[in-house]
Parts: sequence; C-alpha cells; structure tokens
Amino acid sequence: MKKNLLAVLVIMAAFLISCEKEDNISFAKMRINHYQQPVNMQELYTGLSFKVQEGSQIGKEEWYGFSNRISGFEYELGYIYDIVVQKEKIENPMVDMPSVKYSLVKVNSKSKVPQETTFTITLAINYFNGFESLVVENESSNYTLLGETEIDCGELCDALEENIKNENGMVGTFKHIDRKTIQLLELEVQEDY
Repeated sequence: MKKNLLAVLVIMAAFLISCEKEDNISFAKMRINHYQQPVNMQELYTGLSFKVQEGSQIGKEEWYGFSNRISGFEYELGYIYDIVVQKEKIENPMVDMPSVKYSLVKVNSKSKVPQETTFTITLAINYFNGFESLVVENESSNYTLLGETEIDCGELCDALEENIKNENGMVGTFKHIDRKTIQLLELEVQEDY
C-alpha cells in the first residue's frame, strides 16, 4: 500500500512539473530583416542586433531591435527570413540577462532582397554627455560595424573618418554588396541626443 501511494505521488509530481514546464514554453512567428543595427550597451549587449517583427506585427512598417540569440538560427546578411521560434521563459534569470530563451523551430522562407534595396543604419551617436561610434576600423584599415559587417565607404571614407574624429552623430544609407559587406551610399550628420 505504501509503495502504491509513493508511486502515485511520484507520478503526480512528475505530471505537475511537466505541466509547469509547458506553461513556460510558447511558439511565435518572426520575420528577421535583411540587415542588422549595431548596438553598444556595454552592461547588457554589444554587437549586431536583428531587426524583427513578431506575430501580428509581421508585414507592417515598424521593425524593432532584437538582441537575443536564436539558438540554431544561421543568419545571412541580405536575406529576409520568416521563421518559427520556441520561446522558453527563464525563471530567475541572472541580472541583466534575457528572461526568454529563443530556439529556431523552422525556417518558413529565406528571401534575398534586390541588390538596389537601400536601408539606413545609425553609425555614431553624440549624446549630451558623450559620443559613441558604432563604426570601428579593423587592422586592414577598413571600417566595420562593431568589428562584424564590413563597410565599403568608397568616396565617403574621408567624410566618415572626419565625422568620427569630430564626434558627430551619423546615420548612413547603405545597399548590400555581398554576404558580409555593405556599401555606404550617403552619410547624414545628426544633431545631439
């Protein structure tokens, strides 16, 4: 009798734990844009942030920055992805860590954008209390977005370098060249934030 009661209690505990775990998991459709925005929040995240739409926002004009990692997702610059992800809530995450873990379930589509598609990226920000450049020069004297995506700045290299030196905020207009390089077409100097 005691063994049967113990077995029933163990089964019930396992069932309750599995139900609780299922409550922490959901699935979502996401669209990942064809370019990334550099982000430098030293305490939280430094790197390239996806531009995404999720759920009912897919297909609308607005994209939001998404700095989480999507486990199993291989991103390639120049493509728009429609994917399904599993979202697992993390109980008691470490301070300044994401509270949701994202894992790729399925890639529904991967569409290459036309070569002439243009897009804008914030390159440098001049805050009221400081300056932040999201463009870095690598060991080959080429410019990159935080050491990742390469920038072909062509005839605008001098202007880019001068604006960084003068700590001017900047937004660049770009188009894709290949899987790892974007071409700077226009540079706009921004007012202080």
